[in-house]
Amino acid sequence: MEETIFFNLGNAIAASKDEKELMRMAQIEHDNRKLKGHLIVVEDPENGEHLLFDISDVKEGSEDGTAYIVKKSFDTEK
Repeated sequence: MEETIFFNLGNAIAASKDEKELMRMAQIEHDNRKLKGHLIVVEDPENGEHLLFDISDVKEGSEDGTAYIVKKSFDTEK
């Protein structure tokens, strides 16, 4: 199920037009994380670009930012 969420593009960890490439980068980042966190892969519906964000320190939601479609979530808490 897809969900729309707002992010500031400047907070992205990585970006790629190739969804599979970004999923690999997200998995590597997930495997390398020593700290607790939550990674999320989103898609920009306007240009098809995929972005990776860490949402572990996200504050209360806001309408400021750009709307993206959530593609995959990686929970790094152990």
